[in-house]
Order: sequence, then structure tokens, then C-alpha cells
Amino acid sequence: MHGITEVTEEFYGCLSSKKPFNCLENLVFEDMAEWKQWHVLGSGEFPILEQLKIKNCPELSLETPIQLSCLKRFKVVGSSKVGVVFDDAQLFRSQLEGMRQIEELYIRDCNSVTSFPFSILPTTLKTIRISRCKKLKLEVPVGEMSYCNMFIEDLTLKECDCIDDISPEFLPTARTLNVSNCHNLTRFLIPTATESLHIWNCENVEILSVACGETQMTSLSIQGCRKLKWLPERMQELLPSLKELYLYNCPEMESFPEGGLPFNLQFLVISACKKLVNGRKEWHLQRLPCLTQLSIYHDGSDEEIVDGENWELPSSIQTLTINNVKTLSSQHLKSLTSLSELELYDHHELHSLGLWHLTSLQSLEIRNFPNLQSLPESALPSSLSQLIIMHCPNLQSLPVKGMPSSLSDLSISNCPLLKPLLKFDKGEYWPNIVQFPTIKIDGECM
Repeated sequence: MHGITEVTEEFYGCLSSKKPFNCLENLVFEDMAEWKQWHVLGSGEFPILEQLKIKNCPELSLETPIQLSCLKRFKVVGSSKVGVVFDDAQLFRSQLEGMRQIEELYIRDCNSVTSFPFSILPTTLKTIRISRCKKLKLEVPVGEMSYCNMFIEDLTLKECDCIDDISPEFLPTARTLNVSNCHNLTRFLIPTATESLHIWNCENVEILSVACGETQMTSLSIQGCRKLKWLPERMQELLPSLKELYLYNCPEMESFPEGGLPFNLQFLVISACKKLVNGRKEWHLQRLPCLTQLSIYHDGSDEEIVDGENWELPSSIQTLTINNVKTLSSQHLKSLTSLSELELYDHHELHSLGLWHLTSLQSLEIRNFPNLQSLPESALPSSLSQLIIMHCPNLQSLPVKGMPSSLSDLSISNCPLLKPLLKFDKGEYWPNIVQFPTIKIDGECM
């Protein structure tokens, strides 16, 4: 539809109709490169329209207010002149007055958007998602009223390169914040109302702190913030409700805050945080009575801690994943009386493994242990129901006589020295494993 320059009265059909398109709920204008003007009747058209999307219409201007009283979702993608509306507070206000039920606003690929009139947003608007608006800045315009009347609950900012600071006054009520690929962002102050915060691939963030007072945050995820050295100070006091903490690819992060992590923390995932893992002696995880899931993905650069009592793990852990932590030993797992799932990956030093003391363990996965040669006869706990062994090229024996009677699922793959022993009806181990309900060797059910 590249030749269309105007949407005129003919678009609405018979003008005698009091409410044109009276059943339409979803309207999309897309790839109309020459479309400049949309004639609005203002006579009750689109009476139940809930979603409007304008995509790749670069010449369209919305200077005339659109009266869409039932509209809930408004999406603008790659339409620069439509984006101008968001810079002009007066024009934006006039548009919003005709969208009395608007709940969600999406803006993408609109480089004309340089600012955003947060203060005049309607109370119905709960979700804003802005992405790839390269010139957008979060600044308080001269004469702009206070932002205290905002009701935004969910804000996403993605690939907005002019944003260098996020302060609480822009989003005091936002419960969910997602900020990604904002490459010039250097500081983030967490609003007290925030419950879930995700900061991804903002590699220049150096300061992450709580704005003021106790927050309601339950989930914090940080990925690819390569200059960030510290988590917020006084986390136990200021983030007491935090239950989930995910740290990915933060190579400069050195330690947890003084005083440790919040006591209510339940899930902790640490991946590609070299300095942090190598300083694990000061984690004091044994102080976290609610921690049930711990995952650590490392590069094998850790060294043995001579005085290792501070590397003890809390007995509350139920699910544990350890990847390429060179100094891991059975001794570190001795206190895990509640552990039900254990995944061990990429351990290049271990030659033997014994886990008989984990009396609650139900699922065990061992993957990529190049030097593992054997599992002793007493290696496996009697509670085990699932055993998965993968990519252990030197593993040459299993504790077949010590296999738990509770085992129901046995899966072994890429273990060439074991494969002849497990051969159907002929292998040496076959009589000892045939009773297990599910047996899978190199992906083949036996």
C-alpha cells in the first residue's frame, strides 16, 4: 500500500453509519511509506477498538486527536512523525484525552522521540515499553510538574543510548523495571516500590544503589554489567524481601555487600563472575536459612581455601548446580541434608566421587568429567531415583551392586568405556540394571 497518502472519509464506508467499524477490536496500519494524513471523523468510529498498531509509516503525523475511548494498547513502531507526539506535551495530552482506558503503550524505532511527558500520563496506563529510540533522554523538562501522580507499574527501556541515568522520580510507582542494552547508562537508583528489576547488557553501569529507604524488591537480575563492582549496600536492611538474585557476566564484581545477602533469599544464580566466585570465602551463605536453590557457573580459576569454614553451604539447599568450580569436593556438600537435586558440570580434577551421605538426594546429573574414572560401590545414596551421566570419557566402572533400589531412571551417554558393559542382554552390568523402569544409553531407550 505504498501509494496511499491519505486515509479519507471513504475508509469509513457509508457516512450514514453512526458508528463505523462498530465490531473492530484490533487495527493495524503497516508499511505505508507515503501515508501522511489520517482523517478522523470524530463521530464514534471504532467504538470498541482495544488495540491500535502503527508500524513503518514514517510520514504519518497524528496532529488531530484520535477519539478511541476503549483503546487499551497503542503500539508505534518505526513511525518517526507519530513519535513526535510523545515529545509535545500539549499534543500528547490531547491524544490521551481520547484514550480514556489506555493500559499499555509501546514505542519502538522512533528516533524522533527525545523526551517523554511522564507527568501527564493517565492513571489507567500501567505498562510502557520503549525500545530503540536512540535519542530519548530521561530529563525533567523546564516547568514540568511533579511526577508524583504516576501510576506506571511496568516499564521497559531497551536500546536507548542517550539514557545515562535512571532516577526514582521518573518512575516512583514502577513495580517491574526492565532495562537492557542502554550502553551509556552509568547509574541506576532503585525506586522503593520496585519489586522486580532486570538490568541486562548495560556494560557501563558503575553505580547500583537503593534510592532511599526499604524497598519491596523480590527479584534482582543483573547481566552483562561489566563495570559494576558492587551490589547495593546494606542489602539486608534495604532489600529485606529479596528472594531471587541472578548475576551473569559481571567480571568486576568482587564481593557481596558488608553484612551479607538478605536473609529471605531463596534463589541465587552466579555465572561468569570470576572475582566474585574466587572470593567465595566471604560469602557467608551458611547464614541464609531460606536459600533453597544455588547455581554457580565458573571458569575453573578458583583456588583452594585454606580456612574454608566460610564456604559452608546452608542445610536448606534443595537444588544445587555447580559448573567448573575446580576445588569442589564431597566435603563441601556434607551439610546439605535437604538436597534433592544435584547437577555437577565440567569438573576437570575429580577422579572419584562419593555422595552416599546425601540422604535426601533424588536426582543426580554428572556431565563432562574428563578425568572421572570410577564411582565407588558406596557412592550413591539409597534415596536416588534419577541418575544421569554424560561426557565422562574415562569413566570405566559403576557401583552396579550398590545401585539404589529406588532408582527408576538411568541415563548414560558419551561414556565409551561403559557402553560395552551396559549392552542390552549381553553387557556385564546388564543383569544389575535391567530392573530399572527407564534405561537410556546414548539416547536410545533399552
